[in-house]
Formats: sequence, C-alpha cells, structure tokens
Amino acid sequence: MTTLTCEGCDDPIEDDGSHIDFNGEDWHEACFEVSGGPSYCCGMMYEDGEDTCQSCGEPL
Repeated sequence: MTTLTCEGCDDPIEDDGSHIDFNGEDWHEACFEVSGGPSYCCGMMYEDGEDTCQSCGEPL
C-alpha cells in the first residue's frame, strides 16, 4: 500500500478519506486551507471571489 504525503507539510496522510486531492496533489484539509489556494467546504472547491459555501452557508 502506498502512503500518501501532504504537499503542504510533508507528513503522511491517514487513509480515512479526509484529505483533498487537488490537481493530483494530496493535502490535509487544514494545510490546503492555509495554502492560499481555492477554498474547500462541504466537499466542494470554491475559487477566488466566492465567499459563501453553497451547501452550508458558512463563510469561506
């Protein structure tokens, strides 16, 4: 089995389905949020200019 490594912190990613695969790169959700890339909420990616999650209504 291959161990996934987070692109943001280089730590291993647990195989529990709670990571983000963005353009073929694997990220912890927390690392992805602080990376300055698109926002992520409720399983959806939001590009710059979007400020509210369409699913839950929380600010991005």
